[in-house]
Amino acid sequence: MIHAPATELALILLILISVSLVVLEVGVGVGEWNSGLFQYVDRLISTVFMVELLIRYGIARRKKRFFRQYWLDIVAILPVSPAFRILRLLRLLRLLRVGILVNRSISRFSYTLATTLGSQLGLLLVVGLIVLVGALGMYLLEGRQNENFDSLSESLWWSFFTLVSAEPVGVQPRTDAGRFMALLVVTGGLTMFAVFTGVVSAVMMQRLKTVMEVRLLELDELQEHMVICGWNRSGHLLIEELQADAMLRQLPIVVVAESVELAERELRHVDQSRLYFFQGDYTTLDVLENVGIYHASRAILLADSTHPRSDQDRDARTVLAALTIEKLNPVIYTCAQLLDRKNNVQLRVAGVEDVVITDELAGHLIATSARNLGAVEVLAELLTVQTGNQFYKLPLPDGWAGQSFLGISRHLQEGHGAILVAIERGKDYERKVMVNPEAHTPTQAGDFLVLIARHYPHHL
Repeated sequence: MIHAPATELALILLILISVSLVVLEVGVGVGEWNSGLFQYVDRLISTVFMVELLIRYGIARRKKRFFRQYWLDIVAILPVSPAFRILRLLRLLRLLRVGILVNRSISRFSYTLATTLGSQLGLLLVVGLIVLVGALGMYLLEGRQNENFDSLSESLWWSFFTLVSAEPVGVQPRTDAGRFMALLVVTGGLTMFAVFTGVVSAVMMQRLKTVMEVRLLELDELQEHMVICGWNRSGHLLIEELQADAMLRQLPIVVVAESVELAERELRHVDQSRLYFFQGDYTTLDVLENVGIYHASRAILLADSTHPRSDQDRDARTVLAALTIEKLNPVIYTCAQLLDRKNNVQLRVAGVEDVVITDELAGHLIATSARNLGAVEVLAELLTVQTGNQFYKLPLPDGWAGQSFLGISRHLQEGHGAILVAIERGKDYERKVMVNPEAHTPTQAGDFLVLIARHYPHHL
């Protein structure tokens, strides 16, 4: 009951009425206050607040935490003698509770809206609290001795402008208590200026980031782009390699992950002019549609490590995403990273073109180096496009069908400085790769040539 929306709304209204009564009490004077209905309403509201705090204390599991959280509310409802009217201003402290309750109510409808408005609402309430306390305090302490504070409206204007300028404006208080109150308002002004600057800066930066992220709207216009699903510590190396290739450099890259902040931090040294980030679960249909999977040319699935999961769960997410992607766009090229080869069967059946078992490749690389007492440098050069020679795969040129492996090898070596490594035949999971086949092995129409060259042989 105490946390019900209706209860919190009632508390907000009662707090605002209580604050209004404090202002009214200062404005009408003690005599009219004591003889009127206002005093009884104030006592009734104070009783409601006491009951509320007693209920909260009763249901609190940790009593010390209750006092740390509600000590301002307890101070605000303490009974005060009419002789010490200045202490009645403590009732205004409950304005801070209004900010908490309003923010909580907004969060029930929209957490994003509550997060955005929370700091601004809190700042406005604190400013209002300082202005009211300063104005009412100066009116009570200086009103009889200083004609400049003999009206509540003049005191309000003085308090507001003193808070804004962070120095007493126009007139100076004559009593020590008034000077102390002015010091509080000036100190509040200095503090609020720093807080206000920080809040405005944070809001502007968030707005600027939102404006910059309008690039996400361009996702609807992307064509032939690459989609990277998931993220791990090899992700930035992958993008560096893709951007280093002259043929792929201009293709947009969309990174889809449950947490894109990690990717953004690791890619701060990468050219992000054609790089897009989309936060979401890439195993779901709507997320893949939002990143334009229907119009993408390549999909790369990394073993996602943005959240702690077992290797089996990570592979399961990769398989699920690959099956969904191939269903949505059967002609897309898909390359998936797996941690366990046993999960390769589903990907091959689904039509995933390439599957990379990273642990196996690392083990084979180390074994090859140990067996040959070296050769890591050779493989390292061939596996990167940033230096030296690289692997290239191109369709068999027209008119080359029927030629032998040896004949094509000689032509490529003598005319283009390229080394023919393998012939790929077939399609999808029925592909057959013949690495360094017999010299007389003939080529067929539809074959692909895998070769080593310094540049892609466009002129073939």
